[in-house]
Amino acid sequence: MVTDYNKPFLSIAEQIALLESRGMYVEDYAEIEYYFRNEGYYRMSSYWYPFRMLDKTGQRDDLFVKGASFTHVIQLYEFDKWLRSIVLSGLRGIEISVRVAVAHELGAKDIFAHENPSLLNPRFAQPANDRRQKGKYQIWLEKYRHLLLRKGQEDFIQTFIDKYGTKIPIWLAIEIWDFGMLTRFYDGMKYQDQQAVSKQYGVHDPKIFSSWLNAFNYVRNICAHHSRLWNRALIRQPRIPDKGVIPLLDHLTRQRNMASRTYTILAMCSYVLQQMQFRGLWLEPLRFLAEKFPSCPSLSLEMMGFPENWKTLELWQDK
Repeated sequence: MVTDYNKPFLSIAEQIALLESRGMYVEDYAEIEYYFRNEGYYRMSSYWYPFRMLDKTGQRDDLFVKGASFTHVIQLYEFDKWLRSIVLSGLRGIEISVRVAVAHELGAKDIFAHENPSLLNPRFAQPANDRRQKGKYQIWLEKYRHLLLRKGQEDFIQTFIDKYGTKIPIWLAIEIWDFGMLTRFYDGMKYQDQQAVSKQYGVHDPKIFSSWLNAFNYVRNICAHHSRLWNRALIRQPRIPDKGVIPLLDHLTRQRNMASRTYTILAMCSYVLQQMQFRGLWLEPLRFLAEKFPSCPSLSLEMMGFPENWKTLELWQDK
């Protein structure tokens, strides 16, 4: 049943008073005012959610658990901010590498492979049955051509267009694609070409790798839009390989619902970056941040999906 929203507007001082009335301890009023003024009450509210009491039905109450303070909220907020930054840096490396891998694989067959539907999976390349609708490849191609003609293009691409026109080779075209376009194009490639790419990242099943790319793109967008990541239940979930397929990731099969956990994305990032021999600059900041996870009531790394013994796992060791 939908009802009209009728809660009153609250000033920052009234917002602070409301939190205190519900049991939140505020040490520094200037600090909380800074966060409410610059980050916003409702953005911060997702970080004090874990400190809210559970009622008899298991739902969160408005009241806070004993010992909850706004300092804990800030610590969690800052942890999540640094987590997003680290994850984004790893995904950036993966995105760029996969772009190049796709361009090398298909460019050897046709330098304009991205505009040659005969090189793609027929299910992706075929027009829609209904003339009033567009096929997947047609939608992808229209977006690509729109981006190609967009103002403010990379200088080297604009120089090429000025000299040769808008039919550009795939190794230049990939520089226009965002992560979403890359994942959709990879989904539309033929199986053998997908596998040739995925093997470079230690994944022999292209369907598994495709699910990883789609999940990486989803998480990348979370990070880019400054949304909460640390304990988020992921909607677009990667496929976890069966035990023995990728031994370094076998521990993901030991817990339920791991595909929706942030830790799983971190583990898969770590694995792919390791195959790229790029992980050294990424691994240490992540391990350091995990060690700095807020030490306070109601919080633990296990809420992100971290196994209790994660630091001893081979996946997280220096190579």
